[in-house]
Amino acid sequence: MNKKVFNIIGWILLIGMAINWLVFHYSSWYLLSIPLASICFSISDGSIKKIKRIRKMSVSQVVLILLSFVVSIAIVVGLIQLASYVITDRLHLTGWILTFSQFIAVILSLYPVKLTFGTVVYKVTHDLDAKTL
Repeated sequence: MNKKVFNIIGWILLIGMAINWLVFHYSSWYLLSIPLASICFSISDGSIKKIKRIRKMSVSQVVLILLSFVVSIAIVVGLIQLASYVITDRLHLTGWILTFSQFIAVILSLYPVKLTFGTVVYKVTHDLDAKTL
């Protein structure tokens, strides 16, 4: 298939998920649609071919990535719970200000994950590249 098709499919999945989130709120389908959109974008930009590096990884590197993933998810959940507590219980926000502040809180809580998990994955892939040279 054409790379542009996968890019369009990824955007359709993300836009559809955003519309569903605004209309129906959270759904467990998001757990499936986000990785599918990510895979579509990876195929469209050609980075899916880099998955062959997984075969070259040692067990300790895989465990390190999985552990950093779990820690990253714990950080996000903790930050979202903290933001929810502050927004609803301390600030007592309502209406569109509540929705907007929750949206901003979710976006801001993803940045520590990007830093923690992204740094570990970058280090492991850099080590793999250094071994192949």
